[in-house]
Amino acid sequence: MERPWITGDCWLGCERTEVLVIWLGPVQWDGQHAPFYACEPCLDRLKAQALAYFMEQRPASA
Repeated sequence: MERPWITGDCWLGCERTEVLVIWLGPVQWDGQHAPFYACEPCLDRLKAQALAYFMEQRPASA
């Protein structure tokens, strides 16, 4: 499924506004929902962090 980039606010850390962002999913807190968007630089940082985590979690070869 391809998600479109839209102009909006980044919720992931840089807090820039009126930039191209992509929807990552809903934020759920205390029974409420809000849309969670990230700009490309923040998304790239998140992907790099996830990749580093995945590489650390690999089981050792026997």
